[in-house]
Amino acid sequence: MKLALKELKYYKFKYLLVTLILFLLAFLVLFISALAQGLAKENVSGVEQWNKSEYVIANDADNNLGQSDISGKNEAKVQDIAKGDTIRTAMQKINTDDGKADIMFTQLTNNIQPKPSEGELPSNGNEVLLNEKLKAEGFEIGDKIKLSDENQTFKIVGFADNLMYSHTSMAYVNEAGMDDLKGNHIALIAYDNLNSNQKNQINDLENVKVITQSDLMDAIPSYNAEQQPLNLMIVFLFVISAIVITAFFYVMTIQKTSQFGILKAIGTKNKQLISSLMIQILIITLIGVAIAIAIILGLNTVMPVTMPFYLNTNLMLLMVGVFIVVSLIGAVLSLIKVMKIEPLEAIGGE
Repeated sequence: MKLALKELKYYKFKYLLVTLILFLLAFLVLFISALAQGLAKENVSGVEQWNKSEYVIANDADNNLGQSDISGKNEAKVQDIAKGDTIRTAMQKINTDDGKADIMFTQLTNNIQPKPSEGELPSNGNEVLLNEKLKAEGFEIGDKIKLSDENQTFKIVGFADNLMYSHTSMAYVNEAGMDDLKGNHIALIAYDNLNSNQKNQINDLENVKVITQSDLMDAIPSYNAEQQPLNLMIVFLFVISAIVITAFFYVMTIQKTSQFGILKAIGTKNKQLISSLMIQILIITLIGVAIAIAIILGLNTVMPVTMPFYLNTNLMLLMVGVFIVVSLIGAVLSLIKVMKIEPLEAIGGE
């Protein structure tokens, strides 16, 4: 430990540059990953918040919520088989300072109620809870939104995070509010868990079928089209970062051959050299990654609400683990050479 810290202090400029490179790689991976996760949230966050395992959807909708329209007759038959949460929706446009914005109105149910980040849930037919991104349009609690094609207004009583479907903000109203909306219809019936018998009975009905939450999200037109290339990009970033870090620490270790030879000549054991090398790499890697995470967390607090930016704790932990592992791999690859170093040969003797 003492040997490792002494070398870090003596060659501080060199190790600062190494730390800077690790920081830049970690920052790039985290930033691109957060953007990809943010775009994913803009597609599926509204569905994720429902937190249901199965949904009944119209057969001809291709699993697409926006195209599903279940008749009242079929809804009654499904509810007779198993009681679920009926999700009614209505696509509308509202007037904003910049023109018009699409909104997917959704009805509150006993089990589907988003948690407001500000304000409260609607209690009257003329009240609405909006997606927080609409704050960027200048809306505040107490304001009224007006439907573009109808002489109808709703009072904003709250905002909630991550209420989006296919890049469209969602708004929640109660049953009375949904009844007043033109074009409202039954899109889905949601369930926490259906047994095999119930699924079979529902699938035997005309015009409806049972799908999973994954099926519902995968059917969003923009979801897979965006996520597949973005996820591939993130994988390549991890691979490139791993190659760069591994090669970097390998070369850096090999360059210290003569130094290791001198240390061996004065009696330093291989165990001490290996321990010193590993401690150095861990310290450098952890400092670089920690600075990247700190800056990303800081950016997250000042990012505009309209920016698709979402930090995933699991992804951050994965990145830390990958960077530590590949850094140590780079050192391990050179350890065999270090252990075989002959002191006289390393310092240029014959």
